[in-house]
Amino acid sequence: MKRLLLMLLVIFQLSSMSAQTKRFYCEIIGTQKELTSGLKIVLDFGENPIYSDWSGLKSKQKLVDDQGNEIPFYSMVDAGNYMSDKGWMFLQAYTSFYSGHTIVHWVFYKDAEDAKSAIEGIMTKDSYKKKKANNEP
Repeated sequence: MKRLLLMLLVIFQLSSMSAQTKRFYCEIIGTQKELTSGLKIVLDFGENPIYSDWSGLKSKQKLVDDQGNEIPFYSMVDAGNYMSDKGWMFLQAYTSFYSGHTIVHWVFYKDAEDAKSAIEGIMTKDSYKKKKANNEP
């Protein structure tokens, strides 16, 4: 019985060593919309930003659901709930100021084996079109 328990312990340790994870971060940035009420919300994953500049999202960079429909974020909490649903954990919030505008920052993290696994289920309009063109499920 002791041998069996020892063997199971060794197997468990070996399997946990092979599944090394790394921590990935995402920042949700909210800025006041210019001509309407509400916030313009963008997500920054670091290496592959979803936005290109403060002037706004390019259409192909907007987030979409599994059917290719754009996902509107109505508030920072709405975007935070979206990230939580995708397995991301809230880490920190802070504000900054640029040209008289308040910018709200929420930082999330997720432990995963690689960046592709971390952002699994989060799609831009561009990545959705590429996925459909390649007939991926």
